[in-house]
Amino acid sequence: MVASLFYNSRDISMVDYCCVSYNNLILLKWSISTSYTRRAECVKSYDHAHTFKLYVTLETGKQSDSDSMLVSLVPTTSRKSVPEVFHLSHVETGFRTPHQPWSYYVYSFFQKHNECLNCWTHLLGMCMALNRATEFAQNHSLLGDPHMWPLTAGLITMVLMYLCSTIAHCFSNRSELVHYTAFMIDYAGIGLFGVGSVILHHHYCHDDAWVNSWLQTNAVVVSVVMGMLVCLCCSASSFLYEPPYPFARTLLQISAVVTIYLWNSVPIVLRLFQYLGAGLWHSSLDHHIQQMIWFAVAGFFFSSDIPQRFFPGKFDFLGHSHQIFHLCIIMVTEKQLDGITHELERLGTKFATMALPTFWNSIGAVILAIIFNGIVVVFCHIYVRDMLAKEKKKD
Repeated sequence: MVASLFYNSRDISMVDYCCVSYNNLILLKWSISTSYTRRAECVKSYDHAHTFKLYVTLETGKQSDSDSMLVSLVPTTSRKSVPEVFHLSHVETGFRTPHQPWSYYVYSFFQKHNECLNCWTHLLGMCMALNRATEFAQNHSLLGDPHMWPLTAGLITMVLMYLCSTIAHCFSNRSELVHYTAFMIDYAGIGLFGVGSVILHHHYCHDDAWVNSWLQTNAVVVSVVMGMLVCLCCSASSFLYEPPYPFARTLLQISAVVTIYLWNSVPIVLRLFQYLGAGLWHSSLDHHIQQMIWFAVAGFFFSSDIPQRFFPGKFDFLGHSHQIFHLCIIMVTEKQLDGITHELERLGTKFATMALPTFWNSIGAVILAIIFNGIVVVFCHIYVRDMLAKEKKKD
């Protein structure tokens, strides 16, 4: 195996290659002629987890400038070398080695592997959501004005969804138990975002005829239950079906998510029918429709495994359907917030006639959803832990 050591410095004028062997412990030294005398030492050690580390010591002519650093480099591997639960449909390479220190999976943000862009896309989405939250905070009192509490709740769930997704894709290859649990956390974030979307849409997107109606008043309570079911159904689908996963697993996940999505879309759909019947329109509906289109496209890529289905191994690092799915979800949240921005302009003079949102049907509902989804994750984690322990005893 050949590993390359790159050190960006104005004192180093070339890149050296260190050849390492899995069978022996070797020590390679070389000197680089630069303005300072530097020596790099490459120590390669191999352990039972099939890992190696490069210990790099950089020395200068000045003792006071001596510096050292430890770089953990665990090469990616093929699907044949990792447990089946880690396998991705039609992905052949780029799997991170399991059972490494937690820090390695954090460092793997900067490593080329098949989950790298999944991590970065939703990290980007989280940063974009935080930026939108900052913009809203500059124009509205997110905590001081009760009419802005639903907006605050929706923004919180949006950020948490992206955070949970990033964590899941970052640490999913550490072990089988971590893999299951990480994606349970991801599913909890999805259910939580569903609750936040219901809070946003049912408070800001109803036509005047539905304001303060039973539907608007009780929508949030129903959404908390639905959000918990999203977390439960998606989590259970991971261990009720064995890899290679059948399409029934994907169908269970999609059904749970689509159910809460339809519930949060009720106010928009009602307005569309009412406005079209009356020959009316509002700019917010343009963004809501685009958001729905992006959600449908996201669902297509999530469930279809296109394009890698037709070219196995060609989209392991770039262009995988799940990466496209992530980008579509970013567009869903962006267009959703664009629509809410226009809704706030429409409702500006009408808030005085609307019932004030309570803590429990806005931010409090998010807290309850976090607790309930957290309970689901804990119980599913315990179930999977015991399941894996029994399988290990059998082996």
